[in-house]
Amino acid sequence: MKRRSGRASPIATVFRYVLATVAGGVVVWYVMAWRAGSTDGSRPDPLRAAASEFAWGELPEPEFPIPPYARFLGGVRIVIDAGHGGHADRKNWKRGPTGLREAEVNLRVAHFLRDFLEDAGAEVVMTRAADVYLDPDDKTDLRMRPAIANEIGADLFLSLHHNGVDGAPRANYTTLFFHATPDESPASLCVARHLLTGLNDALRLEQHLGCALVSDYALFPKQGFAVLREAAVPAVLCESSFHSNPDEERRLRDPLYNRREAYGLFIGLARWAQAGLPRVWLAKPTSQPARGARELIVRLDDGLRDRGGFGGKLPRAIERSLVVELDGRQATYTADFSRGELRVRTTTGSGRRGKWLYVDFENMFGQHVLHPWIEVPPNR
Repeated sequence: MKRRSGRASPIATVFRYVLATVAGGVVVWYVMAWRAGSTDGSRPDPLRAAASEFAWGELPEPEFPIPPYARFLGGVRIVIDAGHGGHADRKNWKRGPTGLREAEVNLRVAHFLRDFLEDAGAEVVMTRAADVYLDPDDKTDLRMRPAIANEIGADLFLSLHHNGVDGAPRANYTTLFFHATPDESPASLCVARHLLTGLNDALRLEQHLGCALVSDYALFPKQGFAVLREAAVPAVLCESSFHSNPDEERRLRDPLYNRREAYGLFIGLARWAQAGLPRVWLAKPTSQPARGARELIVRLDDGLRDRGGFGGKLPRAIERSLVVELDGRQATYTADFSRGELRVRTTTGSGRRGKWLYVDFENMFGQHVLHPWIEVPPNR
């Protein structure tokens, strides 16, 4: 009796190859279908479905690439203030329905945002890196936070928060607060607009205010928020969402959701930097001692011209937007944006008291001067 060899017949081998190919195709199809939506057709066809068939609140795949335009954040000084902290012993203070502490969420988002910014080359300082307060006295604590930004001349002070309201558990929207009136710091409004867009894209909240850029006077008339009031640099306080909303509190417990929020803030800041960050500074005063007058020379940087490239020699600032004031009054000046130069006539005498020069303008992206106030030293 012959013994069968261990080798399969050609027909069986071909059958196995065909079966493996079909199985592999099914697996590939299933993975692709899973990435595009679901295998049961519950999600709309991305090519044929009407836009109204897609769910806005459905979060996209969690991917966090650094876009090429984020390179314009290089060297930008940003102070991140993770709101509150250090008061875990306070019962029912800044907590969600099941006890989630806002301070913890603020800090997680701040850490993620810091990492994104540093990867892009920004210079980042955090007012706190742990669950601590800067001072046990709340008023002192609030003054110390913006003081950090003032001391280093930061380009932005960003205070991160999550909102809470009693008696309205369904409330859940984003608010960006600026200090006082829109004229107080146009540069703050510029960054707030970009931050709002980034958060809208990242969090996909269903509720949106008619105007999500809000003065802090809306809550504290004539005073506003201390952290914004005390800031001498562009400053924004962000209430990304509501920890008092039960569904949002559950999402805020998830570090991945926190990272989504930080990425939205990061993309907003990257777009802000891409639009150019105008700056001005005093180059030199030319004294004319005969009448105690002199001419101040101020450098104008629209944040875009030095990048060169296609059309780089054409104007990139809106000259008619230029505002020049000396001690609160309109100054006499001549401006040449092609040379990046402003000449201001002043009659400052030889006393010890200097003057304050205010110079602001918009570049072609609508960005305002980051630090428009220039201290003019007195004649000697």
